[in-house]
Amino acid sequence: MSLYLEMNTEFSDVDSLKKALEQMGFMGHVEVHQTAQILYGYHGDARAQKAHVIIRRQYVGGSANDIGFEKQLNGTYKAHISEFDKGRGYNEKWLGKLKQAYTCEKIAKEAIRSGRTVTKTKTADGKMRLVLVKA
Repeated sequence: MSLYLEMNTEFSDVDSLKKALEQMGFMGHVEVHQTAQILYGYHGDARAQKAHVIIRRQYVGGSANDIGFEKQLNGTYKAHISEFDKGRGYNEKWLGKLKQAYTCEKIAKEAIRSGRTVTKTKTADGKMRLVLVKA
């Protein structure tokens, strides 16, 4: 049984977090719950950890555990990632890429809210480029 590790994040907008996870390859596989739900290990065993945003283990990879993000009292989300999955690439580097995708989504959301149009393109080196135009 792999131990769950907890990592604090700066994520606070659930919609931007969901869209960022979808950009990271989990399109259609991100669950969002008002009430935190139980996370499951690779044997289907219920764990003590709960989360509001969940990627179920079958979408993470073979022998994987659920990955979850639990909303904290301060409004940010704490990541729950198993030690096993961290060793398979769902580590600080992956969280850094998720943070970049999240930031782009959050900026785009705020820009649209303020009446701008947003165009997203990926550069040749894999970076996301946002073009904001005042309407």
